[in-house]
Amino acid sequence: MELGQGHLKTIIAVAECGSIGRAAIRLGQSQAGVSGNVRRIEKYFGGELFHRSAEGVRTTPLGDWVLVKARTLAADMDQLVSSARSVAGGADRLRIAGQPCPTMLALIPLLPRDVEVRVDHSADWLLQQLSAGSLDVCVSVEPAGFSVPDGVHRKVVADEPYAIGLSRVHPLADRPHIGLSELSDNDWVDTPFGDSGLRLACQQAGFEPRIRYWVADPSAARLVVRSGRAVGLFTRSAPDGLVLRPLQCNPVRRRTVLYWREPASALIRRLTNVTVNNRTESPF
Repeated sequence: MELGQGHLKTIIAVAECGSIGRAAIRLGQSQAGVSGNVRRIEKYFGGELFHRSAEGVRTTPLGDWVLVKARTLAADMDQLVSSARSVAGGADRLRIAGQPCPTMLALIPLLPRDVEVRVDHSADWLLQQLSAGSLDVCVSVEPAGFSVPDGVHRKVVADEPYAIGLSRVHPLADRPHIGLSELSDNDWVDTPFGDSGLRLACQQAGFEPRIRYWVADPSAARLVVRSGRAVGLFTRSAPDGLVLRPLQCNPVRRRTVLYWREPASALIRRLTNVTVNNRTESPF
C-alpha cells in the first residue's frame, strides 16, 4: 500500500472525531470503509494507532506520533496542490470557504465570479486549511480555545449565547433558567463537526456530558430533543418546537467569525457595508 493524502486525512479525522462513525460523516465515506482503511493504515505502520472501546477511539502512543506527522504532511500537500493550481491557472485566485451560516450565504452572491468557494460543515477542517494558508477567507463558528494563526485577521460578526433545548415533557421544561450541572444525568446531542464548547462547559460545571447522539443536521438534532431522548445547546434563532431555556450565567456562546489573510483585504473592505438579514448577525 502506498500512503497517500487520503490516508493522512483518515488518520486526522478519526483522531479528531474520536469515533469511526463521526469520522466517516466528515470524510463522506461509509463507516465500514473508514474502519477498513484504518486497519490497512495500521498494518502499514506495523502497530495500532487507536485504542477502540465502547466510548469511541483514542490514539495510542504510536498514533500520537503519526498524527503529528500526518497533520504536517497533509497541510504541506494541501498547500502544494493549491499553489500548483494557482500557477496552472496563471493567476492567484481568492479561496473562500465557510460553514452554511447566514453570513456565508449572504457573502456568496457578492463575491467576484473568479473566486474559489467551498461550503463545508466542519469548522475543524476549515480552520486547518486557513492555518495552512490554503484559504484566504473563512467564515466559521469559532471552536472553543481556537488560537488565531499568524498573519490572519479576525472579526466577530455574530455573538450570541446558547440556550438549553428541551422536550416539552422534560422535568425542567417549566423552569425559567437552568444550570448545566442540573443536566448531568441527561443524554446529550452534539455536532460531530468541530468543538461546540459543550464538553468544556460541562466539565467546568463538574461533569462529563454523556453524548449519545452525534448529529450533523440541525433539524435532525432538534427532532432528537423534541422526542425527549436528549438535551442540547441551541441558539434562540431556531426553536422549531423546542422548549428553550437560558443557561444560568450563559456559560456557552456561539461566535461566528470572519477570518481573512492579507491578499483578501481589498475584498473584505468592499464588503464592509453588507448587512446580514438575520437578527443574530451584525453587519461587517
